[in-house]
Amino acid sequence: MHAHERRTTREEPASRAPARGPEHTRTAASALSDRRPDTLRALQRTAGNAGVARALGRDPGSARDVQRYAEGEAALGFDKVSANGRIAVRGRYEAYADADMITAAARALDAQSQVAITLERGAAVQVGERTLHRVLPVYKDEARAEAAVRAAGRDPEGAGHEPVRGDSAARREDKRAAYQRSLTEPREVRQLIALTRRIVTARQARDEPARGVVSGLRAEAMTLAMATMGGGWVAARFPYPERAGRDGLTDLAVLMPGLTADVLSGLPAVESQEGRVHELLITLPNDCQGAAAQLIGRPADGGLSVRRGAPAVGENHFIDLTGAAADGWANHFAAVILRDGDDTLTYETAADRASALQHGKSLGYFALYGRAGSEQSFDSVIRAQNLDYAARATAPA
Repeated sequence: MHAHERRTTREEPASRAPARGPEHTRTAASALSDRRPDTLRALQRTAGNAGVARALGRDPGSARDVQRYAEGEAALGFDKVSANGRIAVRGRYEAYADADMITAAARALDAQSQVAITLERGAAVQVGERTLHRVLPVYKDEARAEAAVRAAGRDPEGAGHEPVRGDSAARREDKRAAYQRSLTEPREVRQLIALTRRIVTARQARDEPARGVVSGLRAEAMTLAMATMGGGWVAARFPYPERAGRDGLTDLAVLMPGLTADVLSGLPAVESQEGRVHELLITLPNDCQGAAAQLIGRPADGGLSVRRGAPAVGENHFIDLTGAAADGWANHFAAVILRDGDDTLTYETAADRASALQHGKSLGYFALYGRAGSEQSFDSVIRAQNLDYAARATAPA
């Protein structure tokens, strides 16, 4: 079961810096006692969003700050641009930031021994007077990449497909090409076939199989099923209750061809999903908590499951979503890799029942969140996404 999913299921060139306009007049909080939309819009025109937000923030009756990211033409080709204009995101897999900001964040990540990753600068984009660079999360060294692959139970050769600090552009492209090739003949298929043979051989043996042999083969099959198909498949298909002896081997012998067929039939979808990524990104699990732990480890101030109003680089956002939606997530974790004032850039995953794979480079994505309490805050955005995710689960096919 993914930490991100509910137990009941078993289981996202930059903006020019905003032009400095005339100073806005201060607006007293008492002037906002009339909260009709027309009144609020009039105050926004005279005091500006920042002034209204400050006044609302001083009013105990206020539920949320007013904050808007640049959109449409104002975003200059990006989906979101931070309030100060030094971070921009486009789609799921592209984030850009000020060069000095990337350097400072990399130093902060390097100073935290539990954090496995750092940041490098990619291609530059010029937008008006501002130059931003592609944000590239990379492992600090080969040892960190290898440790992450081992911890996830993945093919050890996968460490050679991970971005590592110091890789040249040509090296990164070679790694990405090798990763794409690995999707056509995954090691897990060979493991499934070999395990099926061992199960059949044990079942055909003259002597009754020992309980430990059956349990060991079952554990291997479950591990491969979790790695390839996920917790939902295991919960729906794995034989239960567990039987011992030859009966238990018979159950596994019936299961394995279906598991292998499902993995093989899913390979085109895996290739298609991973083909969306045109940069060498880190392979992450289909599990938000697992991804955060893989990237930043356990923050020193209490771990990942700590609520932080303004998490620093190398820490994480966290929200408990228990009871928020029957078919939604139980919680959400997002590792913070950059800050621009009140805005945070994260690199994260979100457990997805529709994903074609359980570990992949397409699963990680960049997201930009605003200050706590605003409509662009982590809490506000994730709560809305959780409702959308739950609705998709119940929508007719």
